[in-house]
Amino acid sequence: MCNYVGLDVSLKTISICILNEKGKRLVEGEVDSTPEAVSDFLKKTGLEIGQIGLESGNLTHYLKKGLLKMNYQVAVMESRKMAAILATIINKTDKNDARGIAEALRVGHFQECVHRSDEAVEIRTLLHMRQTAVEERTHITNSLRGHLKVYGIKFSKKAGKSFRKKVEDAVKNLTPRIQKMICSLLNILDALNNEIQAMTKEVEDVAADHEDVQLLQTIDGVGPMTALAFKTEIDDPNRFENSKDVAAYIGLTPTQYSSGEIQRQGGISKKGSKRTRYLLVEAASAMLTRCKMWSRLKAWGMKLQKKKGTRKATVAMARKLAVIMHKMLLTKKPFERGSEKKAAIAA
Repeated sequence: MCNYVGLDVSLKTISICILNEKGKRLVEGEVDSTPEAVSDFLKKTGLEIGQIGLESGNLTHYLKKGLLKMNYQVAVMESRKMAAILATIINKTDKNDARGIAEALRVGHFQECVHRSDEAVEIRTLLHMRQTAVEERTHITNSLRGHLKVYGIKFSKKAGKSFRKKVEDAVKNLTPRIQKMICSLLNILDALNNEIQAMTKEVEDVAADHEDVQLLQTIDGVGPMTALAFKTEIDDPNRFENSKDVAAYIGLTPTQYSSGEIQRQGGISKKGSKRTRYLLVEAASAMLTRCKMWSRLKAWGMKLQKKKGTRKATVAMARKLAVIMHKMLLTKKPFERGSEKKAAIAA
């Protein structure tokens, strides 16, 4: 008989629930948040384990990798859909969530997440850590601007490299205490700038050593950050049957509304990685507005821009970029700009 295991994972502990094929609860318990502790618990039950289910989260890769090494079948469930299912439970506890996960696993009512390679996980972690530092710098800079407004000192958002000197000059007439505090914030910003520069160099070195990433950078407007983010988000390009599915996976396809005779198209779904989607839109914007090199894609985007406006054209180009980049990963061929002369003749 096949039994199903639901794991509700927290930082320190994991609640476990085992159901049989008919949905009957067999065993429940709580262990430390390690794959070894889960395995020891399951072995002590003496039950035949068919499959283990858990929600996607920060500990997912570590737990799944460990359990797979112990020859367990593990399904990682998409957290947003599971959250909607678990929200229907009246008494929400870790024990009840483990039951809900086991039941969803038993009936197949879940969307399984992709198990990324160790390389993809490492690069994604590097990108996320760098992004954390960038966001912290932005937060401190904005906070500093806000504090200075109290004294009528205003700075534009584009203060640039001379930001520190401009601030120091502007606060000379303020009290020594305030000047000291502002100096501390400026020192933190300097330290962050240095660390971000070092982290950026690290990421660029990774990009320079990665063939697929170098391939993607043959596209105008696609830099190392965008190429790395896309490659690690897709990881194995063969898991998509159609390149158009990639755009939907990243959340760049329009939502559809249909009720009776009413059918309309909404904005993009915004599913998947917010960061990857943002970087693709930025790359599309760069190609459309800043890159001078001609390409069929750029010409298509400029034509659409005249009809639909810059915003819609940029998102549409980002969608096409996702499709093109996936095809490039499959074929291992660089970006094809096409012939401007042939395009002019065809027009």
